[in-house]
Amino acid sequence: MLRVLSLLVAMTAGSSALAEPYLMNDVGGTLSLPRGFEMVRWSDWDFKAKGANGTIMYKLWTTPYQVPITSDAGAVFARGYIDNLGDEGGGDGTLRSTEVKTLGGRDVVISEISFKAKGGAGAEGIYIGAAMAGEGQTIHSRVISSARNAAAARKALEHTLETFKLKKGPLAVAEGEVSAGAGFAATLPEGWRAPVAPEMENVLSITSKMWKSDLGPEECFTGIRVSGHGEPDVLFACVKFWDGRPVDELSFAEVESEWREIFFGKAGAELPPGEIVQVGDRVGGLFRPRDGANPIRLLVAHFNGGLMATWLRGSRGDASAADTAVLALAKTVKFTGPDGGKPLIRPDRWVSYYLTHRPTHPVVLAPFLALIGAVVLVARRRRSPYEDLAEDDAK
Repeated sequence: MLRVLSLLVAMTAGSSALAEPYLMNDVGGTLSLPRGFEMVRWSDWDFKAKGANGTIMYKLWTTPYQVPITSDAGAVFARGYIDNLGDEGGGDGTLRSTEVKTLGGRDVVISEISFKAKGGAGAEGIYIGAAMAGEGQTIHSRVISSARNAAAARKALEHTLETFKLKKGPLAVAEGEVSAGAGFAATLPEGWRAPVAPEMENVLSITSKMWKSDLGPEECFTGIRVSGHGEPDVLFACVKFWDGRPVDELSFAEVESEWREIFFGKAGAELPPGEIVQVGDRVGGLFRPRDGANPIRLLVAHFNGGLMATWLRGSRGDASAADTAVLALAKTVKFTGPDGGKPLIRPDRWVSYYLTHRPTHPVVLAPFLALIGAVVLVARRRRSPYEDLAEDDAK
C-alpha cells in the first residue's frame, strides 16, 4: 500500500513538473510560476496557485474587450477588484496606488489595494492586481497576502508578468471613420472605436436586444467605448427599409409619428416625441426611448437606401453623455450613394407634400394658375365667331 501511495505521489509530482510552464489557449499565452508556488487550478481560461507555504494566493483570469493599458484604466480595473473582494474573503477595500510598468516587453497596469477580512476582524490584507491587453480581451492576475508579506507577494506577481509568453497579443483597433456598404459613413466620437473580431460575440449579445442583425459591414457600422469594468457603451447604424416621403421642418411632425411606429410599434405612443436634428446634410430625428442605468438613443435619417437607424446604448447611467455622443456622430454623417445618397421619393408623395405643407409654393401655384388660364382659353374658343357681330347689330 505504501509503495502504491509513493508511486502516486511521484507521478503527481512528475506531472506537475512537466506541466510547467502552463499553456492557456483561451488566454493566448503560457504562464510560469515563481519557485515554490503550487498550481491549484489550471484551465484554458483561468488559473489559481498558492505559494510561500500557502500565505500568498495567485489567480489569473480574463475579461472581454481589449482595454488600453493606462493609469485611468487601472483605476477602473481597481474598482472592479474592490467590488469582487467579497468573493475573495475580504472587504472594505481601499486603493493605495496604481502605476503602469513595462514587464515582459509590454505595458502592465498594477493596482495595490488594502483590505480587511469580512467583518473587519483580523490583520490587514493586501490585494495586488495587474492587467495587460490580450487579443480582444484583457488579461488580469492578482496576488492576495497579509500586508506584512506584501513585498514578497508583489515580487511573485511581477515574476509571472515578466515571464508570461503572450502568443495572442492585442489587435490593432480602428478609430475615426466607419462606414457601411449600404451607403453611409460617420466619424466615431472621441474615445470610441470599432470592435475587433473577438469582441463581436459580446457586442452582439448587447445589440441583439435592440436590433436583430449580425451587424455585417454591408448593412451596418459599429462602435464601442470600453471602460475596463462591465459592459461597454455600444452604438451601431444599420439600414432599414422605408418607402419614404420628403423630410424637413414642415413635414417632420408627420414623419416623426411614422418613424416612432416603425421602430417602437404600439409602445411608441408612450414615448416622448422625437426631436428634429441635423444628420449630415439633411433633417433627421432623435428619439430618447430610455434613460436610467442604460440610456438608449435612436438617430434616424432618410437616404436613397431607406433609413439609416443609429442606436446607442450607454453603460454608465449618464443620459447627457449618450446625447453628446449621438449628436457628435450626427454632425459627421455622410451619405455615399449616388447624388450624395439623395432620397428616392415617389412623385405622388411629392405632390402630397406640397399640397399639405406648401400650398402657396410656386410648384403648387404655377400648375393651378396654368389650369385657370387653360380653362379661360378654352371658354373663349368655344364662343361663336358671330357673337361679336350680333352684339354690334344689337347696338
